[in-house]
Amino acid sequence: MKSFRIATWNLERPTQKGWTKNQRRLEQIRKIDADVWVLTETNQAIDLHPDYESVVSVAWKNHHQLGENLTTLWSRWKILQRIATFNPIWAVCAEVESPFGAMIIYGTVITYANDKGIGGSSKRWEEHRRSIQQHHEDWQRIQKQFPKHLICIAGDFNQSRDRSGWYEDKQSVEMLSAALQDLSLVCVTEENFQKTGLSRSTVDHICLSQSLVLSTRLVGAWEGKTSQGKMSDHNGVFVDLTSP
Repeated sequence: MKSFRIATWNLERPTQKGWTKNQRRLEQIRKIDADVWVLTETNQAIDLHPDYESVVSVAWKNHHQLGENLTTLWSRWKILQRIATFNPIWAVCAEVESPFGAMIIYGTVITYANDKGIGGSSKRWEEHRRSIQQHHEDWQRIQKQFPKHLICIAGDFNQSRDRSGWYEDKQSVEMLSAALQDLSLVCVTEENFQKTGLSRSTVDHICLSQSLVLSTRLVGAWEGKTSQGKMSDHNGVFVDLTSP
């Protein structure tokens, strides 16, 4: 039996000079010890080399500071190829070796509720729903390109999905659920982690091909702060899979 851990965490925009907080973040990353990481709102200062290979999204001009990017995929397993996404600023994708064979790992950020859009007049959740549709179309394209591959989609979905109402819009949740169902994917991180003692719901999620769900042994989350101080305004989540 081989164990394979996938984790995702929004790091709340680390800076190059944030040495103390960055060390706490890196210590937590080492503690979780995932084989594949999707880190969002991250920075080159959070460097997992040489233990991992990486695929990095393009920096957002006039928005990001030195070293920042929205999504980085890190893998201990060999990255076989990078796959283009609909938007290289928001999403990254790669074919990655795993105990289950070559997998598609897609890391992304689905935009937040109050994104006003290019024109600055979009209503709450409007751009979020538009982003879900764009992602759905991208996932369909990639699934058609790799029809026999298992798929994992992970990142900051900007919706809690735990039916708590903490940060979610019913229509948007249903829209994303329909997109996942269309692709035979299951979001495995919909538990209400506040009930397990965390201070907030989780908006970072991991979705897996249905056939992988049977291999899921553990789903967990951790707080974005410790007794030593804050690391992020997001919980992180992980899933443990076991292959025959």
